[in-house]
Amino acid sequence: MSLSLYKPLGDNDEVTRLAAAKQLSSELATLLAGERTEQSKSDVDYALKRLTKGIASGRDSARPGFAVVLTEFLASLQADGNAEKWGISLDDAVAAVVKNTAIPGHASGQEERDYWLGRLFGLQSVFQSNVLFINDDTIAEYPAVLDLLFELARKKPWLMESSAWTVAASIPRWPEVVKTKAAEITYAKLVESGLAKTGEGVGILLALQANIPVVAPPKDVWSKGSPLLTGNLVTLARVLKESGAKEEGAKTKGSWNPKLGFVWESLLNVYFSDDEVWKAVKEGKHPVAPWSEFWRVVVDESLFSGSSSEERKFWGFLFFFKSLDRVNAPEDLSIMFSKNLMRCMINQLADAERYLNKAAAKASRTLIAKAEASAWMAPVIFKQLVSNNGTPNFDNLTKTKTVDKVICSADEPGLVQIVGELQNVMLNPLASSPDVEDPTKAAEVRRQWAADQLLSAIRSGKTVKAESWLKKVIELFTTFGYFEVVDKKRKPAIPVSTTSQGMFRARLMSCLTHLISLKEGGGNNDSWPFMAIRTIAGLTEKKNSYKFAIELDDAISEALDKANKSVAKLRKKRATNPDDAQLLSFELLYSLIILQVYNGESDALSVLEDLQSIQEKILKSEKKSKKSKAADEDEGMGMDPSEVLVDILLSFLSKPSMLLKRLAQTVFTSFCGSITRAGLERCFEVLETKEGLDGQASLFDNEDDEEEVGEDEDEDGLDSDVEMISNPDDEEEDSDIEILSASEDENDSDAEAADRNEEEARKLEAALQTVLSAPAGEDSDSDADLDDDAMLELDEKISQIFAKRKQAANKKSQKKEAKELIVNFKTKILELLEIFAKTAPESPLALEVLLPCLVLARSTRDQKLQDRALAVVRTFAHHSKREGVPKILTEDLDRAHELLAFVHEEMAKGGTKARRAACSSASILVCRTIVASDPARFGATAAAYSATMVRWVQDPRLGIDNSFFSDFVGWAGSVRGKLGKEEEEVKEEVVVAVGKGKKEKRKREEVEEAVVEEETKANGNNGGGKKKRRKGKKGGKS
Repeated sequence: MSLSLYKPLGDNDEVTRLAAAKQLSSELATLLAGERTEQSKSDVDYALKRLTKGIASGRDSARPGFAVVLTEFLASLQADGNAEKWGISLDDAVAAVVKNTAIPGHASGQEERDYWLGRLFGLQSVFQSNVLFINDDTIAEYPAVLDLLFELARKKPWLMESSAWTVAASIPRWPEVVKTKAAEITYAKLVESGLAKTGEGVGILLALQANIPVVAPPKDVWSKGSPLLTGNLVTLARVLKESGAKEEGAKTKGSWNPKLGFVWESLLNVYFSDDEVWKAVKEGKHPVAPWSEFWRVVVDESLFSGSSSEERKFWGFLFFFKSLDRVNAPEDLSIMFSKNLMRCMINQLADAERYLNKAAAKASRTLIAKAEASAWMAPVIFKQLVSNNGTPNFDNLTKTKTVDKVICSADEPGLVQIVGELQNVMLNPLASSPDVEDPTKAAEVRRQWAADQLLSAIRSGKTVKAESWLKKVIELFTTFGYFEVVDKKRKPAIPVSTTSQGMFRARLMSCLTHLISLKEGGGNNDSWPFMAIRTIAGLTEKKNSYKFAIELDDAISEALDKANKSVAKLRKKRATNPDDAQLLSFELLYSLIILQVYNGESDALSVLEDLQSIQEKILKSEKKSKKSKAADEDEGMGMDPSEVLVDILLSFLSKPSMLLKRLAQTVFTSFCGSITRAGLERCFEVLETKEGLDGQASLFDNEDDEEEVGEDEDEDGLDSDVEMISNPDDEEEDSDIEILSASEDENDSDAEAADRNEEEARKLEAALQTVLSAPAGEDSDSDADLDDDAMLELDEKISQIFAKRKQAANKKSQKKEAKELIVNFKTKILELLEIFAKTAPESPLALEVLLPCLVLARSTRDQKLQDRALAVVRTFAHHSKREGVPKILTEDLDRAHELLAFVHEEMAKGGTKARRAACSSASILVCRTIVASDPARFGATAAAYSATMVRWVQDPRLGIDNSFFSDFVGWAGSVRGKLGKEEEEVKEEVVVAVGKGKKEKRKREEVEEAVVEEETKANGNNGGGKKKRRKGKKGGKS
């Protein structure tokens, strides 16, 4: 036998240690199975001595390594008569363990600890080898070994947990022949040692009851022998908390263990294990207490009680985590959110300095993880966090987003349940707290919270957007926003106030903001806004149950009836053609405008009339010939229907509403093919407006300004669909508030304001000196007081100066607000034009978009607006490469040449690199369009470039880059020899050729795709020319 294998048993490397243990165990088994000789007997005795001494060694990992080999050695020693052959009985082996782990008199504290641990490991090896339970002869040694183990537990409380686990873990492995007797011995020794009423003793007792139910436990310790009976729960709670009285036999540990004992796992096995042995314990002769009673007494009123220490509450959180892993029914999960636990969790989460804040934070994360992993848990967790022992303000109090994330984790059935719970809150908002001073105000707050939760779920990109629960939300908001419930069976416990009705209407509009672009609508292919007006129509007919809460005069009622009839006609058309985007857009328009009329929007009624006047003309326009269109214009309307539709959409965009903005974009996308030149001109007029008070006056009436100030004000930002102009850093991903930054020249305006303030300060000082200066005289001195007239004059002068300063400050504020309003409006118009460029790049009117965008990029001082305008040009150029260039008629070619000349003029005015690159792209796009329509006109396009080049050579002040001409040469080379081919073939080859330009071409494309760089010239219009002029002068001197 190799003695060198003993040393590696203490190696810290697990692979080395286990390999040595495996090899040594194999050699010892071979030795024990062989013949007895003096040498072999010596080797066996040495092995027993060395192994029992090794388990007491504190060197590295010696204890686990030697214990593994000792377990295998004892099992081999008692097999096949080896004990008699080698003269080593089980009693001898146990005696060797005791002898070699005895503490010598000179041992230090650490050495003493090593010996106690060595004895524990030695006794564990005896149990794990199962040599005590082979037959009746070996079982006779069991009481003595059990005494040694329990004595160790009593002397060293910090080893009590491990000692008890050694016994409990061995119970399932007991053979049938001895397990009854072994169980009787164990019960007796438990009582004799006084450990029966400890947590560890309960763990052993439960293991015996589960695996050996035929042996009855002693009844003098626990009533009827079961610690889980209802009457024993209070005592069990004290025992598990380790605070039992001495006369009750409870033993307390010398130090606190931050880990839960094995008894808690056994308790969970009793309630939730699928193993038949544990089910027998739960449903035995004396059934255990219900889970609700166990949790209340043993956990909530014990570990989480107000007088419980932080350590015991930490145990409570650990058991809460374990229980979440085992619980398998909603009713059992609900029980766990008990009063004291919820109070402790909320308090600990509220303050990061609290002792158990990390444990409570882990509880929050665990709840979210469980909701994500097990969908059935989400609605249960949500309900318990916000009701019963929880609070609707859970997230606010705890500074977490637990409730929001749990909602997002729910599946479709779970979301339906959550909506049902929030509906109950709306019906009976004070169910959990009926005693409040102001029930109406409290109900308003609670209902607003419930509505906000539903809105948050709709806003979230993680929730499942399914009709089953979204439809219910729309119906809830519509019902409580527009009706008073008079049916006694459905009537809310506290009437819905006018304030709450307005809040529900605002939440409905915010929901529609996020749902309007959602493809899936209600049943029968309904759109979400139509679902709302259909709900209103349906509830209006139920006059015995619902009363409409909004008073309408006869004119409004008549207009609404007419509009509803128009919607009914649209619905019939959609039934035969459900995929018609234009029909859907008109349905959206009608539905949302009808809701605006109900909400009291001042101009909604006029918009409704305009919509009705153009509906038929727009829907039929694409089917009519040009002749019939001209006849329509001559016969009827003074305005083009497309122009009226664009005006309606622009009126939507002029308001700070994200809902109206999305509606306008949706409708515009549907009608891109029907938009006429007059409609586009309406958009261009906005882009040409000055960015200031004059521009505001030209676009908006003063009366409209006053109305807009008072519209859609909402104290709570969560439900608002208002677009705000603010700092972009405050923007939230899920918010329906569009945030635009102020203009780039704020620093300039601030500097001007500072100069004005200094001037006003000088005027104020001069005025004061004039008034305060006393006339020369013998009675006048520096200390003389002013008379009444002088004081009045001073007061009047100061009042005038401060009035002027206030007026100047107000004007400055008005200018800033006006500029932000116009910039915001122009940004929205550019978004429409970008949609047009993407949706209809082949439209004959598409080229008209280029020039207004280039002019705006040059004229505006707002950097973001400039970037947006150039982005429209780049988007148009990009899509034309894939979809093809605009298809213009022969009679429109002259207009295209004029446009090319205008683009060259814009290029000559210089600007940033990005703007010059966009001008070049626009010019090439116009050339491609002209040549695709009439290849013979290539010469005219080349002539335009030639004329521009002549100007560029003659006037170095022109802000034109060399790449402007090289781009044209590159494109011309790509179509060389291909002019005159069929239009589709030319388009295809042009698309391929665009990416094959020269080096300058590639540079230009990189500039187009990159982020816009800072202006490189001092003057945006002619800075480039100045730079070139300086270079020219320098060259002339040389």
